[in-house]
Amino acid sequence: PSQREERAGAHGKLKPAPDDPREHLQTHPASNIRNMLFILLAALVAASLPGAVAFGESQKFLIASAASTGHVSYLKLPSSGAPAVSNGQAMKELITSGLVFPQGLAVDEYRKRLFVADPNQTGVVMYDLIASGDALSVGKKQTVASGVQARAVAVDGLGNIVFSDEASNRILKVTVDMISSGQTTPISLYSGNSTVNAPGGVAADNYFVYWLNKANGTKVGNLFRGQQTSSSAQSVAMLAKNAPKCYGVCIAAGNLFFTDDSQYLYGINRAATSRHRTYTISSSFQEPRGCVYDGSSTVYVADKKGNAVYQFAANMEPLETNQQMTKAVDLQGAYGVAIYTQV
Repeated sequence: PSQREERAGAHGKLKPAPDDPREHLQTHPASNIRNMLFILLAALVAASLPGAVAFGESQKFLIASAASTGHVSYLKLPSSGAPAVSNGQAMKELITSGLVFPQGLAVDEYRKRLFVADPNQTGVVMYDLIASGDALSVGKKQTVASGVQARAVAVDGLGNIVFSDEASNRILKVTVDMISSGQTTPISLYSGNSTVNAPGGVAADNYFVYWLNKANGTKVGNLFRGQQTSSSAQSVAMLAKNAPKCYGVCIAAGNLFFTDDSQYLYGINRAATSRHRTYTISSSFQEPRGCVYDGSSTVYVADKKGNAVYQFAANMEPLETNQQMTKAVDLQGAYGVAIYTQV
């Protein structure tokens, strides 16, 4: 039998194999069909929002943080839409002061906002993004979440931000309306050691938030999905428990990609459950950290110890192991990455 299906019965009818998502749907039909529909709807809605553009001719910039220097830099990506390939070009400085240990980055393209998670700032800060030709600059720093040690941040298509607080074992949220009104006390979405255990990277769409754990990942799980509108335990699903400590996660169309603390990049279907296979996309990194999807076909991955940002073709279906990583650009202590597309 193939990996996906096996024969059963005298009539040769196909029965789902153990890693087939249809098997889980037969076991828990209502909740899982609903979640899969939500995930599909999230992708369709994101594609129709003003901030989720058709990327063909829109200029894109790769933005990366370097926690070791306290700086944030950017690279103008090829106008053709092709991924960046290292040819000696250097990233340009975007933020050189006012940050201490910038880690996670997220961009709200529609509102032209850059969010930075800096645990030494005890909060999440925001900058307005200003593009002029090939140059990118930022406005004044603004605090949008206070009283937390945020190390990762994500933004959904509506402009809400979601972030993790490793010290307090919480996944938190600040809505776009709270940002506009200056309310900096975040809403707690999920907390506790059962599903949130030293949380690291986060990702979000309009319906779900995804997070990684940096402690006991092989015991309690290292990748989880929870609904944005409900913080009940019933709305949380464990997607993977394949690595003890993980850092960065990103959504790329129908898949999720995430990194561990040493050398691995993993991939899993976005609608998966813990019964599904986690793919080892690459084992060639030295200390992989954040990752980001460019909205078209490429995922960029920061390698802190490798002092570079790498890229690979992420539009594979189904997921495949041992993908080639291509250096996009050098950056000392590369940590968080984000994409800004002019809209």
